[in-house]
Amino acid sequence: MSAPADVRTATLDAAAHLLATEGPRGFTVRGVAAAAGGSTIAVYHYFTDKQGLIDAVYVEGHRRLRSAQEAQRFSDDPERDVRAACLAYREIALAYPDYFLVMFGHGLDRFTTDVRATGRDNYGGFIEVMRRWNARAPLRVDPESAAYTLWAAGHGMVMLELTDNGPHEDRSAQYDTLIDTLMRGLTA
Repeated sequence: MSAPADVRTATLDAAAHLLATEGPRGFTVRGVAAAAGGSTIAVYHYFTDKQGLIDAVYVEGHRRLRSAQEAQRFSDDPERDVRAACLAYREIALAYPDYFLVMFGHGLDRFTTDVRATGRDNYGGFIEVMRRWNARAPLRVDPESAAYTLWAAGHGMVMLELTDNGPHEDRSAQYDTLIDTLMRGLTA
C-alpha cells in the first residue's frame, strides 16, 4: 500500500474510533489528526472538511460490509447465500466495530443524503439475495419483509454484543441459532 493510502486509511480509522467513542460532540478535525499521527492538512486534503470526513467514515464502513457480503452472494444455493450474508454482517461488525457503531449507532444523523444512499444500496443487495431465495423456495412473506426481519434481528443481536449487553455465552452460536431459526420460520 502506498504512503498516501496509509495516511488516508489511518485518518479514516482514527475518525471512526473517535466518532464511535466520543460521539459527534467530541469529534474534531484536530483530534482525528492527532489520533492518526498526522496533521489537519491530511484531513482537509483527503476529505475537504469535517463533514466530508464523517461521510467518508460512513461510506468506508458500508464499503467493507458490501465487500464481505458480496463475497457470499451468487452461488447456486441462494439459501446458503442468505445465511452467509447474515454471518458476514456480524463478522464485519466485530472486525470493524468503530465503523459499525458510526454507521448504525450513536444517534449520528449528520450524514449527507447522498452518502446515506450507500447504506440503502447495501440493503438493496441483501433484498436481491432474498429475492433469489424466494424464487427457489417461496417464503412465507415477501422478500422485502423477510430481508428486514433477518437484518433487524441480526443487527439487534450484533449491537447487543458490541455494546457488551446481553448474555455472554457463546455469542457466535447464539447468532447462528437466531439466523437459522428465522430462516426456518420464513420457509415453514
